[in-house]
Amino acid sequence: MLANLHRRADLALCGVEFAAMLVAGIAVVAAMLLVSADALLRYLFAAPLAFQLHVSEFYLLPASMMMAMAWGYRTGGAIQITMLISSLPQRLAAGLLRLLLAASAIYMAYLTWRSFLVFERALRRNEVVMGVIDWPVSLSWVWIFAGCGLLALRLAMDAIAPRLRPIGLAHE
Repeated sequence: MLANLHRRADLALCGVEFAAMLVAGIAVVAAMLLVSADALLRYLFAAPLAFQLHVSEFYLLPASMMMAMAWGYRTGGAIQITMLISSLPQRLAAGLLRLLLAASAIYMAYLTWRSFLVFERALRRNEVVMGVIDWPVSLSWVWIFAGCGLLALRLAMDAIAPRLRPIGLAHE
């Protein structure tokens, strides 16, 4: 019963991670197109895109990094040092891995909470980055707490999984 519930929750989280990864991919392509257009307009017509730097720096680049974190972790985009774990007895190694995953999930949940507080404060104060266009600071923090929150959920799901799986192996 619990294994089935975990499997269904995990599949739902995989779908959310995939959607977030698509958002990250779109952000990368948009940043690339904006930077390229800005360079072409700047050097060919001496008419740069005045807004490009702010959009790329405060919205597209954070979105591209943060929204892909959970998907990247789940699909193997994590650095793994397995020398210690592989030398331990399997039961001890599994317990240690679960403990480390839970600790990582708690830390990412803390980062999610702290970044949400920054978002909420910037939204409440109507903070902006002044330029040609006044860019709302709060919208740049949406990507931070969303990405951290997704990674916290993924780490927690892996920590309580009925069966541990090596990082980067696809789900059954």
